[in-house]
Amino acid sequence: MNKGLFTTIHSEQTVTMSDLIIAHARHLGAAGKSPRTINDRSSVMTRLHEALPFGLAYASTEELEDWLQHDPGWSTWTKCTYAMHIRGFYRWANGRYLQGDPSAEMVRPQTPSGVPNPVTDNELATALRHSPEPWFTAIALAAMAGLRVSEVAGVRREHVSEHRIRIPRAKGGGTASVDTHPMIWALVRSRRAGPLVTRPDGTPVSGPWLSVKGRAHFDQIGLPDVHFHRFRHWFGTTLLDGGADLRTVQEAMRHRSITSTQGYTLVSGGQRRLAIRSLPTPTEHPEEN
Repeated sequence: MNKGLFTTIHSEQTVTMSDLIIAHARHLGAAGKSPRTINDRSSVMTRLHEALPFGLAYASTEELEDWLQHDPGWSTWTKCTYAMHIRGFYRWANGRYLQGDPSAEMVRPQTPSGVPNPVTDNELATALRHSPEPWFTAIALAAMAGLRVSEVAGVRREHVSEHRIRIPRAKGGGTASVDTHPMIWALVRSRRAGPLVTRPDGTPVSGPWLSVKGRAHFDQIGLPDVHFHRFRHWFGTTLLDGGADLRTVQEAMRHRSITSTQGYTLVSGGQRRLAIRSLPTPTEHPEEN
């Protein structure tokens, strides 16, 4: 069976899976989804189609589950995100182009708890010390500006000034900005216009490319537990540990809800000790009964 061709359920027309992924992307655009979401969905489904024995049109539930588990380097968040893209695609395609939804019975990856997991200061120092480009700039943008991996992929030199970094494709599809750390300005101010993070051949990167290739890079330099989102966790936690209040950290991380910020920021032992030691000492003991 040729996994590149299939017949739609409404006609005898034979189309390619690439056609279907493009049609799904158009549907997402019409629904108002952000370009980042559309690009990520298309990238994940294309990779999955190429990996499956008979492609997306003839996938079984077990094959989808096996694919989600096949890469030990994927974080739990990555698996949850990929599962979300798979379910969204099949819900749309079922009844329109495909007969049945193999993702409906798929075991869902367990959503990780909200406990923050920032890199340590030593892990960040090691990552920077042993990372050539494009990894050095990508790490700096994630750790010193708190950018998500998709935002790192989209930042261009013309978006960065001495004082602000403009983010043209922030989460949710809108634009945003964050203050420029002096380290980032020193790193990029003399660069020519264009993407700040590119592949070795100079072509632009995507968020999924950075995530997957980044995991291999961190393994290679002896940081098997590090992935890009942990640098963003470090950004939020370190701001809080340095004395910024939670509302300020929320603004810096560009969260709509302060509840989201709480999930990214680790309260240090020193902060807890200070809070406990600041409790007033009672002057009188209650009388014993």
